[in-house]
Amino acid sequence: MWLEPEEVSHWAYRYCRIKEDRPEIRKLITNSQWAHNYCKWIKDDPEIRKNITDSYWTSKYCKDVKDRPRISRYIEEEECG
Repeated sequence: MWLEPEEVSHWAYRYCRIKEDRPEIRKLITNSQWAHNYCKWIKDDPEIRKNITDSYWTSKYCKDVKDRPRISRYIEEEECG
């Protein structure tokens, strides 16, 4: 059985949050939603932050974690406010 990339990201996020934050597992968090959750709930890591590219999750990152110019470039106008 093959997992979709989003499922792998979710699994990796949950492993890092619940069991142990290991670099080899952390690098599997490539989905915007799970990268946002990692930065919000575990650690605001630049290597994970670069995976937050979806407009919705970028907007949430700027509101939930920290407003950063480099990441806010992904926010579409309708997401602001």
